[in-house]
Amino acid sequence: MNLTISNKKVKMKDGLYCLNDLHKASGADKKNGPSYWLALKSTNDMALEILKSSDTDMSVSDVVTTIKGGKGQGTYAIKEMVYSYAMWISPAFHLHVVRAYDAQVTGQIDELNRQQSRQTAKLEAKFLTDAIKYDKKEGVKHYHFSNEFNLINKIVLGMNAKQYRIENGLEPNQPIRDTLTKNEIAAIEHMQRLDTGMIELGYSYDKRKSELSRVFLTRHNKRLCEDVKRLES
Repeated sequence: MNLTISNKKVKMKDGLYCLNDLHKASGADKKNGPSYWLALKSTNDMALEILKSSDTDMSVSDVVTTIKGGKGQGTYAIKEMVYSYAMWISPAFHLHVVRAYDAQVTGQIDELNRQQSRQTAKLEAKFLTDAIKYDKKEGVKHYHFSNEFNLINKIVLGMNAKQYRIENGLEPNQPIRDTLTKNEIAAIEHMQRLDTGMIELGYSYDKRKSELSRVFLTRHNKRLCEDVKRLES
């Protein structure tokens, strides 16, 4: 996983992190260089413990290695050794590295959840369109579909799809759901599922709007407001 410390991107090679980049991110004091840390007995002991505890066939070079010469020269290490190196530099830098790594792991999990919710919403959209077709037995019009999806967009996003594209500088035909946060997608997925059920139960448009708004305010509005605060901070 890519790692950025103090706006410094840490290079990776064969799954190992470049300690030279970490050194720069820490302030680049000469006394904190990777070569001094490598010379410590405690560093060697740490590497051996990792090898002993591994259930795979690893060698020392899989834990920490130094490449001399060439574009990728430097000292590279696995995450556990990165933490060890950061702690050797200082407890404060160690904490900074741990938090940066955790934040990026959380970000990747959030993105995975967003993509999964996006795919679920996409797959379940057919259930909503089928419900609309069944409800409009006298003859379904194209605007019946856009009206229903924009009902959900207005509740979750505060505007319809066209307004959202203009507000966010999107192309006229660009799918807006590909640009939403994980919480926005989760809310739309939930609203879409509820709306489908209410159409099938024969609820009027106004009744669906009222119920969807109520559930949104109860279940999702707080999370979306927190998203806005994070973006503005």
